Amino acid sequence: MSRFDLLIKNGTIIDGSGSKMFEGDVEVSDGRIAETGDLAGEDGATVIDATDRYVAPGFIDNHAHSDWTILVHPTGDSKVMQGVTTELGGLCGYAAAPIDRDEWWKLLYVRMTVGWSMHYSAAAYNTWPLPYGRQVDVDWSSLGEYLDRLEKTGVGLNYGMMFGHGAVRYYAMGLEARKAERRELDDMKEVARQAMEDGGFGMSAGLSGCPGCWADTDELVELCGVVEGYGGVYMPHMRNSYLRSSIEETIEIAERSGVRTCMSHTRLNAETRRLVDEARARGVDISFNMYTYPGSIAGNIVYMLPRWLSRRREEGFDWIVERLRDPEVRRRFVEEDYPQWRSIQASVPGKPPHRWGADELEPAWSRMQVQQVWTAGNRRYVGMTFSEIAESRGVDPWTAWFDMMVEEDGYLRWLNFRGTSYEDICTTRPSSSSSRCRTSPSSPTRPSSRPGASRPPRPTPGPTARSRWSWAST
Repeated sequence: MSRFDLLIKNGTIIDGSGSKMFEGDVEVSDGRIAETGDLAGEDGATVIDATDRYVAPGFIDNHAHSDWTILVHPTGDSKVMQGVTTELGGLCGYAAAPIDRDEWWKLLYVRMTVGWSMHYSAAAYNTWPLPYGRQVDVDWSSLGEYLDRLEKTGVGLNYGMMFGHGAVRYYAMGLEARKAERRELDDMKEVARQAMEDGGFGMSAGLSGCPGCWADTDELVELCGVVEGYGGVYMPHMRNSYLRSSIEETIEIAERSGVRTCMSHTRLNAETRRLVDEARARGVDISFNMYTYPGSIAGNIVYMLPRWLSRRREEGFDWIVERLRDPEVRRRFVEEDYPQWRSIQASVPGKPPHRWGADELEPAWSRMQVQQVWTAGNRRYVGMTFSEIAESRGVDPWTAWFDMMVEEDGYLRWLNFRGTSYEDICTTRPSSSSSRCRTSPSSPTRPSSRPGASRPPRPTPGPTARSRWSWAST
């Protein structure tokens, strides 16, 4: 009888510790790695020959936006088949919980950070024909109820959740574009405490879109103080990851609250690296994750909409698209709304507003490449930039953008090639200490049996912290 359930032999092992890769074998028993190294002569009930292949632990995706889609595709095939076995959801300020069970779709409707993608719109309305073939029935409000739903569904990944600052702010004061009053901030802090008690790993924020953009630094410091009390982590989508002011605000929040902080999808450059390293030298527990590619998929209508349009959510998305046919709306959009919104996105409330140069206010049409359309007539434009499309149509880029948005009923997607360049990645290589984003001091110990064991204790934070994993069950 074999001593081990599984033997993976002759592989190139990357063990996740930071050590150099090495040639060797891995033996597994009872679902756990039992031994690694030169295991010649050993045998397993199942043997896999990994010659010329890499062997590694499951990858951790600590910036996932699957908190809705995991309920539709619970096996998580698109991640598992890439080797991802653990996800952290609820990022960029808009988590699936906690939410107002009666008005949750309104928050999704105006989300500005990830934007208007098909799965969010489908989930939000629960009536649009889902490409997945079924709908999401929202039967939860709190984070604990959401995690209960997740466990009842059964998922193919280990899954942890952040709670979203945007959702908490909406709960307390809707989409009010102002500083929170003391009572409202106290309400937010109470919701934050409950989310952490329910098993949240911390708070995410989406500060480049509403309602997060209206929060001042003091509001975020107070909420991060709650998170810090549970040993949690703060993961902000900053107001503008290009700007020094946004990096400095994040460092200030981390320093004043004491919360462990990981800046989301940071665009790496020498100044950002210097600011982070200087903060760490002062004892600030701050790190970042980053794009390793120059193009991002967040190109969609929502993040470009002026606030007076996005707030009219009760009118329906079709109403917004119809307004974009109006020449006067287009003029106002280009001359007034878009420049104002760009300034709001880059400014910290309570501090002098950021002033963009005239050449910085025009969208980077030559770096916005159409990725997805839904009409046959526009398929020829996939892979072209809006500058190229405008030239092809004989119009200016704004007109090309408006026209295509109307033709596609708002469901137009493009890539933004404005992320970290390959040159920056190569010339400003981050050290392992400054780029590693830790959502917990170490990995929780998986329980031997799943029922009743979904809230493993965290190893080093205080006794009240109980970040909750939903363990893979399929």
